[in-house]
Amino acid sequence: MTAAPAARQPRPRVLVAGASGFVGRRLCPALVEAGYDVVAMTRRPSSYVGVGRPVAGDVHDPASLPAALEGCDVAYYLVHSLASADFERLDAEAARAFGRAAAEAGVRRIVYLGGLGRDDDRLSPHLRSRREVERLLGEGGVPVTTLRAGIVIGHGGLSWEMTRQLVERLPLMVTPRWVSTRTQPIAVADVVRYLVGVLGEPATEGRAFEVGGEEVLRYSDMMRRVAAVEGRPLVLLPVPMLSPRLSSHWLSLITDVDTEAGRSLVDSMVNEVVVEDDALHRLLPFERRSFDDAVRDALRERHAGEERPRSLLQRLRGKLPMPLDHTVPVHHHEPDEVVRRRRRVVAATSVAGAALLAAGLSTRPGSRAFYATTLTVAGVWTAGGLVSGPLHLGWVESRDRTVRRPVAVPVLTGLGAFGFFYGAALVARQVPPLRTAISSVLRFAEEGDDRLVLATTLANGVAEEVFFRGAVYAAIDERHAVVGTTAVYVLATLPTRNPALVLAAGFMGGLWALQRRATGGLLAPALTHVTWSALMVRYLPPVFRATPATGRGRRRS
Repeated sequence: MTAAPAARQPRPRVLVAGASGFVGRRLCPALVEAGYDVVAMTRRPSSYVGVGRPVAGDVHDPASLPAALEGCDVAYYLVHSLASADFERLDAEAARAFGRAAAEAGVRRIVYLGGLGRDDDRLSPHLRSRREVERLLGEGGVPVTTLRAGIVIGHGGLSWEMTRQLVERLPLMVTPRWVSTRTQPIAVADVVRYLVGVLGEPATEGRAFEVGGEEVLRYSDMMRRVAAVEGRPLVLLPVPMLSPRLSSHWLSLITDVDTEAGRSLVDSMVNEVVVEDDALHRLLPFERRSFDDAVRDALRERHAGEERPRSLLQRLRGKLPMPLDHTVPVHHHEPDEVVRRRRRVVAATSVAGAALLAAGLSTRPGSRAFYATTLTVAGVWTAGGLVSGPLHLGWVESRDRTVRRPVAVPVLTGLGAFGFFYGAALVARQVPPLRTAISSVLRFAEEGDDRLVLATTLANGVAEEVFFRGAVYAAIDERHAVVGTTAVYVLATLPTRNPALVLAAGFMGGLWALQRRATGGLLAPALTHVTWSALMVRYLPPVFRATPATGRGRRRS
């Protein structure tokens, strides 16, 4: 009689909360490769494209957690709310709910990726919140294994992206004091290896471990090393006066990191985050990636999947900017209270600016009242834009996926727009109503000092972009921002009762809004705006000095 074959043991079921995030999308394949049955918790299972069986769940919706955790042996917790100004409360509530739901579902262990930092140090709100999450996850009685890490080097990581973008975009950098703080960066591949390894090591259950790479570096050293790997020049000039709040606004201007997340990261950079006890590496020894190799891995992953152009035409096409319907991936999420404040400021500024614009065009061309009112309008637009909240300069993405400040293309776009309007003016001067409307506006360019006319034109061009393509654009839902921004811009010109201005606002406002969407910021539309405006006030008035109906007009002396 033959013995019955041994029953096949089911694979342990592991849930990953944050499966589509920076670490989660790398962890899921590693767990599957290690033999685990992976459940990927996501708010939108239908759109999940990663490894593992997707299941609906949201840590901020406690009612969704029991079904997601059902039948799971282990749960990884890889979520945070740094993009919100209220992240401490949100993360605490989410951790408490997740820990209780895990206990009720019979989960045997929770694995959490937290942050480094000494307990006796005055931790930043971000790091303090990470410690609190550790505690709250275990409140339900499920043992929690915590891995505390500093900067994790890998494509898509918030701290890494901030570092890379600063190095790539600022060869000369004025830096705050926190660049001298020590940290111990670690490659994301090594973090994933530790996260998988703890499941097979019973001694890690219910304990907190510190993880880091082989080197301890200052933030300034990190940036210099990244610059060296990329072959870029970098000069750092430390200054003492950049506070965390100022630094976060500066980061949101230079990088794609949103202001709230940047503020949390900068606050944490005053804390030294260095491994003091390498116990986990003694339990799970392996050769960790060097910092330079981790940087190369991140850069390589960023460019992975690119098709290398073969022909000269393909290479040239790869260097061209993406079309205006393309959107550069940016992370400018803002909390609801910030959006509401923006909308209040935008509404008040729009009314005040529109009234002043109409008043300016009712003054005598070339008079002191005209220049005073026009510059006041520029001041109102600028103040409204700056008071509304953080603004962004923006970047243009080429077809080869390089990202850079847009300069030449916006200037050329301004030249092209002027050419179009110049041609349209030759036609419009044959239509009496349009000729009258355009001539009434051009009188303000014809009469008065050339330098003052140019100065007020450029000042208003920049100010309008700060407000309309800055504050107004950010206050409108991204899906409707182009149409909404253009509509508000057109409405602001209606009190002038000049059809030429309204038509120009509709055409150019739409173009500038598309540039804002395509680059994620103000620089491209501002450059196009000032180029177009300068050419219009210089070269369009002569077209209307002598028309078929009026004969030769007066020339400016």
